[in-house]
Amino acid sequence: MLGRFLTSGGIRSSFGGLGAGSLLRRTDAMLSRELKSVRSSEVALSSFTFGLLQGRFKSQGGLTVFALPVDLLAGATFHVLGLLNFSRNYSHHLHAFGDGALASFFTTTGYRVGERWAAGSGLVKSLGGMFGDVGREPAGGGSIADAELAKLVKGG
Repeated sequence: MLGRFLTSGGIRSSFGGLGAGSLLRRTDAMLSRELKSVRSSEVALSSFTFGLLQGRFKSQGGLTVFALPVDLLAGATFHVLGLLNFSRNYSHHLHAFGDGALASFFTTTGYRVGERWAAGSGLVKSLGGMFGDVGREPAGGGSIADAELAKLVKGG
């Protein structure tokens, strides 16, 4: 009886007559569908999270790190990490989170450009302020008055 089970016909009959190849194809198809829904969830979660952060810090012109929008920086970082050998097993997840972060950046940026365009600025002028608020005083040395700058140059 045990000998009959260990033959290929016995094993196939225990799986309802399905061949191993057919079983593997069906399993692979099922997992592919499941992973696509996981990827969509990761992209949506990442996009929502970065949109939430940008909305929270809207009064400050958005959340930035090293003067770059955090969603743009995170998107690029996730994609670079996904290319490295040590993260090979998780690269599809890293790329999904990177896609969500980039989607957040480009949606927010597109929305800002669209607002400026609707307010009467030409499209080209609206595109000029993609990475920050156009009318806002620049940070750093650009905010120093001309008289103060001249005084600093003279050493007084």
